Amino acid sequence: MPDSLETDGDRTSRAASEPAERFVWPAAEHRTVDWKTDPDQFINGKRPNYADRMLVEITVEVPPKIAHLDARLPAELAERCRHGEAEITRLDALYGAHPVGISSFLVRSESVASSRIEQVYADPEDVARASINEEASRAALTTAAAARAMSTLVSRQRADDPFSETALLEAHRELLEDEPGNKSFAGRYRPMQNWIGGSDFCPRNAIHVPPPAAEVEPLMRDLAAFMNRTDIPPLAQAALAHGQFEAIHPFVDGNGRIGRAVIAASLRRREVTKQVTIPIAAMMLADVDSYFEVLIGYRNGDAHGLVSYLVEVAEVATAEAGTAAHRLSELPKNWRDAVRPRRGSAAAHLIDSLVSNPVINAAVARELTGTTMPSTYQAIDKLTSAGVLREITGTARNRVWLAADVTTELAELDERIGRRAQPSKRWR
Repeated sequence: MPDSLETDGDRTSRAASEPAERFVWPAAEHRTVDWKTDPDQFINGKRPNYADRMLVEITVEVPPKIAHLDARLPAELAERCRHGEAEITRLDALYGAHPVGISSFLVRSESVASSRIEQVYADPEDVARASINEEASRAALTTAAAARAMSTLVSRQRADDPFSETALLEAHRELLEDEPGNKSFAGRYRPMQNWIGGSDFCPRNAIHVPPPAAEVEPLMRDLAAFMNRTDIPPLAQAALAHGQFEAIHPFVDGNGRIGRAVIAASLRRREVTKQVTIPIAAMMLADVDSYFEVLIGYRNGDAHGLVSYLVEVAEVATAEAGTAAHRLSELPKNWRDAVRPRRGSAAAHLIDSLVSNPVINAAVARELTGTTMPSTYQAIDKLTSAGVLREITGTARNRVWLAADVTTELAELDERIGRRAQPSKRWR
């Protein structure tokens, strides 16, 4: 056989032995800076120990500015992004404007999962109670605030408008304005050094020490400029923006929840979505080890790994969100079959609103039905008798009702995503 000829098997074997093209991206700079621990701090009944007080310098990670970096992806990765974006857009077109309220359901799902990544565990029913200002746990109130913050950030995105740091700061204010101990930092960048892990008093043994506070504003202006580019596949842009945000860690608290909302905001601004929010955080929650590893990889220059990861989790999240959306769209029909309300009646209006508002009290129900309080109570009684609503307070006053089919679907969505995710490497 002449040397210039290759069989299909030869080409396949050679391709398999050659490393795939990687997306090149600069790593964060490791910089040593002076440090002094305040010896008079008092946290949780403790003061800095000897090792904390003796710390005199720390190593910070300063990510590069990325607004003008070459972000051309390898062909294979760019194609994967396009495929993932097309699936998200298809889901948005099918269910984004659905009158049932699927969009608000997906925001709630994403916020619950995103909060759980930060070890804020709230029952979805309790979160829904918090959303109507009924008595709820602190975790539920915090999770409801995360949902409002995400809605604020995503709703402010328009394709023709530049991404605004103002929207980011407004979302952060929504998240923390009612948080004890953090209210003074709500809606503004951090004025001090922060870190992840290590001591409560200093970055000794921390796993990540972001850039000094003085560098946060310039880096965030640069990130906003990066998010306004249109020459990068939207999924890749969302991944890189998220990785950069988490590397900067611009806030005293709430960086994870706002940083994951940045993904949804980026996809909305590029019009990959117009209504829905893909429950990507639920996939991240299913294997937080892999999620944190790709963020570490990004800081070390492996942006390829982060983009590839986001494409993978977005594909699964989109598929399972489609299943959830289909099931939710069927619920009002099933409820109408059970209740048989008159067209235009208070009961009919309430049925059409329950996916968006699965927990109601009398005041909320009256607003949803647009009728009198007696008619509203009659509608609630009909839906309760038919098993559509369940009263969950057990008291004569301040009663609250739940459409359990909706919160059950939320739990099942998380379960399906968890089954499809790879298990944590710690447990292999």
